[in-house]
Amino acid sequence: MTELEKCELAKAKGYTYCPVSGEIKGMYGKVIKNKINGRIVCCVYVDKKQYKVKSHRLAWYLHYGHLPINFIDHIDGNPSNNKIDNLRDVTHQQNQWNRTTAKGYCWNKSANKFNAFIKINRKNKHLGLFNTEQEARNAYLKAKETYHIIS
Repeated sequence: MTELEKCELAKAKGYTYCPVSGEIKGMYGKVIKNKINGRIVCCVYVDKKQYKVKSHRLAWYLHYGHLPINFIDHIDGNPSNNKIDNLRDVTHQQNQWNRTTAKGYCWNKSANKFNAFIKINRKNKHLGLFNTEQEARNAYLKAKETYHIIS
């Protein structure tokens, strides 16, 4: 079953979405809170068969009437916050820009310094070599403000 079919099925079964609170309610009016890897997942049943759909994508569908073209990005980085003003349709690259685990630097053993870099259009842009990890991190964060802008 395709993602669109799952969303259509959820809508037909009476699932509702509140764009202000970000909550999705199931067919009996109960707020769905099931989580897998920090993300809320909705389960729709047909003839005792379970179909899972990611709640942020279902929220988008229920609010706009169609699935997003690309990826759904949680602006605040919280995968449980499905308020409509926290969701945006972005490319894969733009979605990666919002990651908190990306450091943008690594230890350069031959130079005995930290190497800072930023990825732009699948290519690394060298930002420099730094004596401390914090200096490299700051260089990355400064470059991020310039190159990783989601409009």
